[in-house]
Order: sequence, then structure tokens, then C-alpha cells
Amino acid sequence: MSKVQKAYGSWPSPIDAQMVSSKGTRLGHMQYFNRSVYWLESRPELKGKGVIVCWDDENKKRDLDLGEHSVRSRAHEYGGGDFLVTRMGVFYCNDEDQAVYLLTHDGEQKGLTTPSEKLRAWRYTDFSMCVDNDWLFCVRERHDLEPVKNELVCIDLSSENWGEVKVVAEGYDFYSFPRVSPGGRRICWTCWNQPNMPWDTTELWVADIDRQGQLSAQHCVAGCEDESIYQPSWSPDGVLHFISDRSGWANLYSFRDGVINALTPVDREFSIPQWIFATSTYCFGEGDNIYAAYFEDGQQQLCHINTDTGHIEPLALPFKDYPGQVHFGDDALYVVAGAPMIPQGIYKLDINDELAFHQLDSESSLPVTQDMISVAQPISFQSSSNYASHAFYYAPCHSEYDGQEGEQPPLIVMSHGGPTAATSSTLSWAIQFWTSRGFAVVDVNYGGSTGYGRDYRELLNEQWGIVDVNDCVYAARYLVEQGKADAKRLLIRGGSAGGFTTLCALTFFDDFAAGMTRYGVTELESLVTDSHKFEARYLDSIVGAYPDELAQYKERSPIYHTDQLSCPILILQGSEDKVVPPSQSHKLVAALSEKEIPHAYIEFEGEGHGFRMQQNIERALEAELYFYCKILAIPLEESITPVDIV
Repeated sequence: MSKVQKAYGSWPSPIDAQMVSSKGTRLGHMQYFNRSVYWLESRPELKGKGVIVCWDDENKKRDLDLGEHSVRSRAHEYGGGDFLVTRMGVFYCNDEDQAVYLLTHDGEQKGLTTPSEKLRAWRYTDFSMCVDNDWLFCVRERHDLEPVKNELVCIDLSSENWGEVKVVAEGYDFYSFPRVSPGGRRICWTCWNQPNMPWDTTELWVADIDRQGQLSAQHCVAGCEDESIYQPSWSPDGVLHFISDRSGWANLYSFRDGVINALTPVDREFSIPQWIFATSTYCFGEGDNIYAAYFEDGQQQLCHINTDTGHIEPLALPFKDYPGQVHFGDDALYVVAGAPMIPQGIYKLDINDELAFHQLDSESSLPVTQDMISVAQPISFQSSSNYASHAFYYAPCHSEYDGQEGEQPPLIVMSHGGPTAATSSTLSWAIQFWTSRGFAVVDVNYGGSTGYGRDYRELLNEQWGIVDVNDCVYAARYLVEQGKADAKRLLIRGGSAGGFTTLCALTFFDDFAAGMTRYGVTELESLVTDSHKFEARYLDSIVGAYPDELAQYKERSPIYHTDQLSCPILILQGSEDKVVPPSQSHKLVAALSEKEIPHAYIEFEGEGHGFRMQQNIERALEAELYFYCKILAIPLEESITPVDIV
């Protein structure tokens, strides 16, 4: 059947904002325990409430009954590592007061730590314990002190001293990955100091645990300047493993009898940026087997590693994205995974049945036919400094419509957050929302992104606002040259750090017709002075030391160069954002108003850094569609609440 020709951007689509929000459940921390797998879901229809889900050995799925509690740690503001399943039950951090609670396996709910007098001042995360002792180790972040203090603590689980908290390691600015050895006698952790971020320079420490839960013989076993350590873990027989990028690539190592052994000496990345706590890209199977996810050409591959022979064997699976949850139990792997034609979800992989897999968290069937889905196409292109940059391109795609003869589609350039993160090729309904309407999309893994080695990531050192922006601009120009985009209808969008990239592109280049920024950075100095502790010194490495390089901060900040702005902008902001406060967006709105540049501003009450409520996710997406169609004069046949463009 021949397709109907209709203007790009105006195609009717079954993928509406409600479908996108309904598929927008965030999958968080995950754990396998005693023949069951547990994971955290943040549900938009419940205003972002964090719910722990259990899939048991009878293939039954249920939500744990936590009453009104929402599971979420706010340590580092991004959280992660929010719960731990043990022989005693499930320990978890409650969002409202950030205290630790226990849900026993019999369903009894008990408080463990005392909430702080100041709301959410004591934040707990990244839990670990041994089955044979009565100590729960974790990271605590204290906001009742100035400056904010991070420390390793152990919480007494004995009936005599229930909930008593002891500090066991302090003095570093940050801690993560406390992991108790299988015998319960040793513990490891990572730590680092400002201005470093965990992917810059981290140290790996080991200590002995005494009968009172205190640590002795603390010593550093790995990590130095320009070396990042990620996910230290103990094998079942008590050998310490970790990932290090000491070779320039994040590879897996073991530490035995004082000797560090390289297990995967290849030019591949086995880690992801430590933006949240307790992520994992590898796990231990039976015997000498390890299963791990690594990056290759911007996509991830799950592999089997035989530590006895050093052989690395890729597994024949369709997934291309494993965003930090890889676990083993009873001859199966449990992962969060996705692929260009498979939405992100919780999957069980049966390693004894030719790696058959099925989805645990929801129905695996697609809500639309496959001919409605635009499949990610990896592309590489030469950027401004003559290095190869990377992206995923999505062509407009519809089962019934095609563009008009001689017409090229409008292109949306997407810049991911972080900025030391990466985009993936996993099926995204938020992207299909656009491609099914006749927009082309390019999702850019600009210089600085993870997955291409340390050298590629460090292209962003002192170059944020330059390298990332150039790569986004050159991606758009490349697709125009290839005949895949209309040069007069280029759009750019991004959130957080991606919002900064977006605003820089709109300010310092004339390629784009309009843009959208979600809680984007407008002024770099305020990001330093107003930001939370975890990122307070992040810009030292990617912009320059503050305040020594203040001139550079102002030179890169779009808010000081609004005289160069001329195209319309949509600004979306959460009222309770602690990472990029609303004041950043307010300054931009004021500047746009003064210059009389067409713009629209929507602030969502109760939202933080990332929208979690279903109605707000829908409103933000529809507002963006309305805004683009009005600016580009694309016929809008859908019934959408108008946006006030001033």
C-alpha cells in the first residue's frame, strides 16, 4: 500500500503524550535474593512514588506493602542504592524523612534510624551487610552540617542497640560502594575528594571489621591521580574485584594477595558514570564465571568472562543497553536492558536455555506495529576539531504517511545530560513521539560522553560549552549535507547539562530555528555557588577552576550573551529543583522578555530535577510539540492546550 504524502511534522500519530507518560516508569535499584528478584519503580501515575516490586520463584509479581512510604534516597540529590534485601527483610530509605526502615519478610514495618530534626538532613544510601552479623553498612550524607558531610556508617541491628549509628570512615568528601565480604570480616569502598568527580580520580580502600562493627587496618589498594575506580565487589570466594580505567579504558581487575590482575585488557569500557549509587555492570556467576556489559561503538554488549582462561565471549542477545543493573541468581541473569526495537525493562535471561529471555516488569508486546518505529542508526561524523563524534540518527517513520515530494524533514537535535553520561539506542517512546509525526531526530554522544574511552571523555576537559556544542551543531550540518534534514527547520533540545548545551548552541550559532531547555543551566557561576555538594566542583575540570577562571565562566554562560540570541525558546522548569534551581530559568526569561525574543515558560509545581508526575510529563511534551509547530508553521491538527508564547 502506497503511503499518503503529508507535510513532515504534521502526521497523525498513535504515540501520544499519554502513551509516553504511561511508559515512563523509571526503573531504579535492583537486587536478587533468595530465589526472588526485587527492583524499584518510580511511577508517574503515583506522582513519582518509589515502589519496590518483587518477582518470586513462583513467577508471581507483587508490590511490597510499604504503606504511604515512597522509596527514594536523596543522597547526591540523584540517589540510587535505595534498598537492600536481607535475611531480616528489606531495609529501605523513605523519601519523606530520608530515614531507614525495615519491612520484615512477615510484613512488619519497623523504623531503624531516627529521622533528623531538620527535614531530610540525614540521607542514607548504598547499603551492605553480611548474613552472619548484625551490622548494616551504608553511606550517610549530613545536611545538618555546614558544609555538608559524607561518611561511611554502620547501623546496629542487635535488639539491645537497634538503630544506633556509628561513623566508621570519614575525612573524604565522598564515599560509595561499601561492600562487605562474604565472610563478613572485611569491607571495601571507594572514596574521592573535590574537585574530582568519581569518573576522574577515586580510591579503593579495604579494612577489617571487628565484632563491634568498627573498622581497622584501613588501607588503599588501588586508585591514584587520573584513575577512576568503579564497582568494587567480592567474588563468592572472597576475592576483591573492581573496574579501573588506568589503561585508558575501564577494564575489570582482581586483587589477590596484594597483586592487581587485569582480567579484561581490551579497548572497551566496562563501567558507566557513577551519577547514582549502587549501579552494577558485572556480576559473579557459578565457579570462575563473570558476566559483564561493555561498550562497543556506543552500544553495550553483555559477555561471559572465564576468569580462569581470560576468555571474553559476547552473548547472543538482542539488547544494546544495560544501564547499570546486572545480577545473577540460580542459573539466570537479571538485568535492566533495552534495544532499538525493545523497550527498557527488567529481563530474566536463562543461561541454560540458549539465553532465552522474558520481561518481568510489564507486558513485552509493543503498543504499535513495528512499521511505526524508527530504529536508531549509529552515525559518526567529523566535528570542529577534526575528530570523529558519534550519535544515533532516527528517520521520520510512519506506516501510512511519507513526506511531500522535494521536502526534507525538520530535525530535532538532542543533547543528553551529565554531561559525562551517554545516550543509548534503546527504544524510546519519547523519541518515537517525534519521528512518528514526521520529525527526524539525532541523539548526540558528543565529546565527553561515556563509552568511547577516557580520552574521548576528556575531550570535554575545560571545554564544556564548546566541544559538546560544536558536536551538536556539526551533527545537524552533517545530516543536512546528507539530505536528511531541512537546514531551515533545525531544532535543538536538552535537559540539565543538555539544556546548557542547547542554550549555547542557540546563542553562539545561527543554525537553529528554535529550541527547548528543561531545567537547563543558563549561568555557570550560579551553578557553582548554588549547586549541591556532589557537583559543586564539577566545573573545575570541564570549565576551569573557580573563581580563578571567572572570566571563562562568564564567556561560556548564555545569560551574558543574550544580544546574540534571536530564535524562540521554550523553557521548562521544576519548582523544587535543587540541582539547577529555578532562579537560573528566571534569569533567562527576564533576559528574553527584555529583548522581546519569542519564548514560553512553564514551571511545574512540586517537580525537582527531572519530571516524575504523569500530568507534568504529558504537559511538557505537548507544550513542546505546540511550540515547535507554531514556530515552524507546521499544521497542528491535534487538540493540545495552547502555550502562551510571548
